[in-house]
Amino acid sequence: MPNAKTSQIQQFLSSMPHFTPAEMVKRIEACGFKGQEQARKALSLMAYRHVNRLKRIYLDGVSRHELPAKENYLLVGPTGSGKTFLVELLFRTVLHLPTVIIDITSYSETGYVGQDAVSMLTRLMNAADGNPELASIGIICIDEFDKLASGKNNAVFSGQGTTKDVSGLGVQRELLKMLETADVDVPTELSHSAWARRETFGTSDVAFIACGAFSGLPKAVKKKKAAKEGIGFGMAKAEKTAADGEEKRIARSLHRDDLQKVTTFENYGIMPELIGRFSRILPFEALSKDTLKEILLDSTLQKYEKELALQNIKLAIDEPVMDRIVEDALERETGARGVRFALLEFIEEALFEAYSTDRKVSKVILKMKDGKIDWKLSYRRG
Repeated sequence: MPNAKTSQIQQFLSSMPHFTPAEMVKRIEACGFKGQEQARKALSLMAYRHVNRLKRIYLDGVSRHELPAKENYLLVGPTGSGKTFLVELLFRTVLHLPTVIIDITSYSETGYVGQDAVSMLTRLMNAADGNPELASIGIICIDEFDKLASGKNNAVFSGQGTTKDVSGLGVQRELLKMLETADVDVPTELSHSAWARRETFGTSDVAFIACGAFSGLPKAVKKKKAAKEGIGFGMAKAEKTAADGEEKRIARSLHRDDLQKVTTFENYGIMPELIGRFSRILPFEALSKDTLKEILLDSTLQKYEKELALQNIKLAIDEPVMDRIVEDALERETGARGVRFALLEFIEEALFEAYSTDRKVSKVILKMKDGKIDWKLSYRRG
């Protein structure tokens, strides 16, 4: 006879719609996600297998020991390439699984004095409306994973783990256990009170997805491989003659072994064993100019148009202005996020005036003038 935990999960899983990986990809696209075709397919397959595994265990009664273990993915790519956005859309919006996005930098800075690693599970319970049973089949997305610890600060204090966790080792050791399978004593509230109620939380069905830019990673991998071929002048020659295309190829075909070799304390401060807990390294490429322009047209601009339309104002932006906004984002290497920031930077003065004037504004117009973005307001008559 199923216990209370099992029956709650069974009820939740029974009500979940059955989406194939291809259907998930289409729904992600319908939500406005652009680019990263291979990453979308790979993560949708991971999501399908995660849900399918849960249904086999809790609905069909298959022993978890007869099935592959839960999988953890590491998403690697430049800022603004859509890593956390894809996770949010797929798991939270499409599948409605309990999902949290964790900024790991607050954990690596404060360690056990502030937020310790188990509080991630507390946040997951909050995302499941306080239901630890549903949280136990959810998703934890660890953002800024490459900043988990500073490779330039290897200070180890006596009593580390009870004081400020400068090197991040305490957090990493906790993550090691949780990414595998562990029963953790978790506070039900984000509180440092010793009297906070606690629950035993199993992580055997919680999938972890880490995201990080890992700036310079392809170069580090290339340097490591070049070192095998020779040292001194040979190594310098190998580095000098390697084309940018090789680095892009490395970025597209990253393996866990590559990461374990270069994510040492010298580079990123991450334990190789922790990298080994991820079954798949999923590379994200920098978004192209065409993709950024699609994002600008289909998402960012539409939201501004909607905001202005609520006040009976139209927005008109010339094509050269849109090209300039995209070029600005490309130069800053800020990706999709940069498109939104660049547009705000260029339009905020016009919006300030449009929302402040006593006259009835009918249109906000952005155009190029003398090589710069200029704006003007059009007013209603009478």
